[in-house]
Amino acid sequence: MKNTAPRALLLVPFLLTVSAAAAAAPPDSSITSAAALDPSATATTEPETGGYHVGAHAEVDLGILAFLQQGTAIAGGITYGPFRAGLSYASFLSNPSLGGVPDGFDLRVNSLIGINAAYFIGQDSDSGLYLQAMLHIKEQGVTNKATGAHVDLDSLALGVELGYVWKFFEGLYLAPRVGALRYVKTPQPGNEPVSVGDRTYDNDRHKNWDTYLIPTLSLGYSW
Repeated sequence: MKNTAPRALLLVPFLLTVSAAAAAAPPDSSITSAAALDPSATATTEPETGGYHVGAHAEVDLGILAFLQQGTAIAGGITYGPFRAGLSYASFLSNPSLGGVPDGFDLRVNSLIGINAAYFIGQDSDSGLYLQAMLHIKEQGVTNKATGAHVDLDSLALGVELGYVWKFFEGLYLAPRVGALRYVKTPQPGNEPVSVGDRTYDNDRHKNWDTYLIPTLSLGYSW
């Protein structure tokens, strides 16, 4: 039998050369091209960050419900990140000490419709300190207690509100706030006294400014 060992030894340099060439060869160009065209094929998918959440909110005014008779006060609207826009509605029998109602009269806010837009300062959602612009369309009725004579007074006011939304459980929140509105159209035309039966009604509290500098409080939910 012939000795094959010398021939096998001759193959060793050839095998070493082929192995070295294979190790140094560039990756398959088809794989490289696929990765370039579709980075998601090799990259780990990361969750999206940034961007604002679109949602909604609804609330009731605890101050009106607790301290004013025959009170209704609700508000709601949409949210987009730190921005809010919405409507509010209130109706109540005014407290003489707070509403400036002269003796011998009853004053009832028949309807107060608010158009509101708020910005939460330095936030990315509707929580924390906010500043709100407001337009109030109000109808209030004045009644002469002695005679029962009644007059409805319409008004229009622009104002601002400063408040704080504290979310204490999931989307539930409390919101203390103060505000001031300047009458564009005053309840008493020309700020003159208004005849109601055999008496004249004159309320200094509602001639130029309508303020609630004693904080009121809302309970709401945002989602």
